Amino acid sequence: MIKPETLREFIRQPYAWPGGYPCALLMADGEVIDSRSARANYRLIRRAMRDHRPWWADSQWIPEEVFIHWEGPPLVCADSGRLIESAYGDEQ
Repeated sequence: MIKPETLREFIRQPYAWPGGYPCALLMADGEVIDSRSARANYRLIRRAMRDHRPWWADSQWIPEEVFIHWEGPPLVCADSGRLIESAYGDEQ
C-alpha cells in the first residue's frame, strides 16, 4: 500500500517529472484509476487505507502503487472509463 503523501502527489501531478510520462494508480483489486478519479474518490481511498482489514475491506479502493504507463494500449480507468494513454504508444 502506498503512503498518503504519494497519493496526494499523484492527485496533484498525474505525470512523472521530468518527461511528462502518464501515471496511473494501481488498486489492490488489480484495476487502475486516473488522477481525476482518485481526486473525486479521495475520501473513500483514504478511509480504505486507514481501515484496511483483510477480512472485510473492499479492495477496490486500496491503492497499491503509482506507476508510469510506458507502452501498450491505453488503460481504461475503472471508475470513470477515461483512457490513460501510454507514454510510447502501442507495442509494435
